[in-house]
Amino acid sequence: MAGSPVTAGSPVTAGSPVTAGSPVTAGSPGPSVTPLEIEAEGISALATSLNGQTVYGIDESRRAVVAIEPFAGGRRRDVVAPAAEGRPHPVSLAALPGDIVVVVCRANDTWSLLTYRTRPEESVDAAEPLQEVLLGRGDAPGTAAMAVSRTRDWFAVVGLPPSLPPVVRAAFAGPGVRRHRDEPSSDGSGGRPVAVAVGPADELVTLEASDRKAIASLVSTGHGGRELLRLDTGLADVRGAAFARDGSSLWVIAGDVGGDGRQPAGLWRLDAAIREGRQAVRPTCVVRLADPLAVAAVSDNSLVVVHGTLPRTISRIDMTAGDVADVVDPREERREEGE
Repeated sequence: MAGSPVTAGSPVTAGSPVTAGSPVTAGSPGPSVTPLEIEAEGISALATSLNGQTVYGIDESRRAVVAIEPFAGGRRRDVVAPAAEGRPHPVSLAALPGDIVVVVCRANDTWSLLTYRTRPEESVDAAEPLQEVLLGRGDAPGTAAMAVSRTRDWFAVVGLPPSLPPVVRAAFAGPGVRRHRDEPSSDGSGGRPVAVAVGPADELVTLEASDRKAIASLVSTGHGGRELLRLDTGLADVRGAAFARDGSSLWVIAGDVGGDGRQPAGLWRLDAAIREGRQAVRPTCVVRLADPLAVAAVSDNSLVVVHGTLPRTISRIDMTAGDVADVVDPREERREEGE
């Protein structure tokens, strides 16, 4: 189906998963997990630079934007200095061409986009953005997420409080950003996007759910805002999503639901499947992680994930060749319990 992030009959694979609920151990086939030796306690959001060599993060404990080098020992530095009291609080971010980062910020109930041009050897003042674009007012909690188009001329923001649109699209050219289009919830079910990514055909891919325990739907939306695809993922408590940089795989992080191992917390790969003659999504738990919080793709075969209760850990996960293990689809166990 046009615009589909997973093609029916062609499973998307970028490494071998381990059995759901089983942690990766040394010497086992499948991905390798390398904790980066950096301070990660306050990191709450991630974004990838255009070349994948740098990961930007929000350090919520200091209200700063940091740059992390996942392939160079995990070195980190401030690119936007800590915001002083009274300044907007950074919540999420994305990397744009021209060494620009765009940050979703909140000041009391006011949400806005602030852009900064990063510098190689010094941090910029949080009080001196290149531009500020007002998004609106909403006093409910928000955990905004962002994704940048592959054409590098628009990006999307989701996860804002319900008084604001579920999806805000913004266009950019050079350092200039303008709000382009707001999109309503796709099917009127009350679900709102909880994670966002951009697919290989430059389609917007969101994961939508009505609450944390509800099963998320994968929704693909075309350039004009028309819904192309809606599929049940079988996963609840989805917290983030990222396509591999070559667009071959869609990865999500999700929390532990039920506490019985039915849906372990960790990194999941969403593969194409055929169920009852129809296109479907098959979730595969690839790496079990305690309390995953954010994910970013840094190459075709590597991701960076923030995980763990305080103090948090940042790990690089590298996909390697190996045998594919049998994996339990959490939907099947839910069906069996209902019988």
